[in-house]
Amino acid sequence: MNKPLLALALAASLPCGARAAKLRVVATFPDLADIARDVGATHVRVVGIARGTEDPHQVVMKPSFVPKLHAADAVVFNGLTLEHSFLPGLLEAAANPNMRPDTFRTCLGQGCIDCSKGVPIRQKPADIARSQGELHPMGNPHYDVDPENGLVVAKNIAEGLSAIDPAHAADYERNEKAFAARLRAKIAQWKKELAPLKGVKAVSFHEDVAYLGHFTGLDFIDTVEFKPGVPATPAHWVKLIEEMKAQNVKLIVHEQQYSSDQARALARQTGARIATIGVMGDAFPGTAHYIDFVQHNIDAILAAAGMSPRS
Repeated sequence: MNKPLLALALAASLPCGARAAKLRVVATFPDLADIARDVGATHVRVVGIARGTEDPHQVVMKPSFVPKLHAADAVVFNGLTLEHSFLPGLLEAAANPNMRPDTFRTCLGQGCIDCSKGVPIRQKPADIARSQGELHPMGNPHYDVDPENGLVVAKNIAEGLSAIDPAHAADYERNEKAFAARLRAKIAQWKKELAPLKGVKAVSFHEDVAYLGHFTGLDFIDTVEFKPGVPATPAHWVKLIEEMKAQNVKLIVHEQQYSSDQARALARQTGARIATIGVMGDAFPGTAHYIDFVQHNIDAILAAAGMSPRS
């Protein structure tokens, strides 16, 4: 247990027993916070933990998060162990009886809203040996880049808030349906725009694009990293360049939280173009809202692929 964090939680936080006029909700990532605000509307006050420009695998545990979690009625989290580096430790220090840390599911208790529930999981590893790199044992956790999973997230949040606050369950359900209607309309538009990308080959920096590939139709053949979380070796770099030239790969999807140096070097040596994307909301100006976050990624990919994104 982190004693300084625990001391701060006990000294600075409010008691959990009294229910505030609005539900106090903590969301781990900006896109989850945005959807929670849409679904909760006037009944919730949402604060976030990570910034959109951060690497979601390396969010720093700040003492200021502890009193927020101690006083929270709910924590909305991505799940699939994406938050394992920071949320369990914060929950332990926060000592909130409604949410406790768990090794694999990250958070357990009536205040825990796991947004991955019901998501079709991709890339669940058969072997989680350290030699395979930094793998997530429950599967690839970056499902939010596929907007069809945004529908699942909204439903999970609505159900979670309704369980905690049944008096407003009808409002949460109505808000979720309104959000889903807006998102479904955009999904239909995006699928038309993305149709020419089906089968187009690409590489990414990290192995976090399985859901993006599924939605866009892109065929990701390799990563700049040698293995997840393991930098490229000289031999892998040579192999990657040869592979891209042999398969005529002209698209590099670069996740903005990683240095762009290697992406630019790879582009110079292969003639490929770079699409810089975010893996969570608010990674770029104007992308605080979930739909805007997805739109940015789609526009960046279409532009780099030589197709015209929306005007």
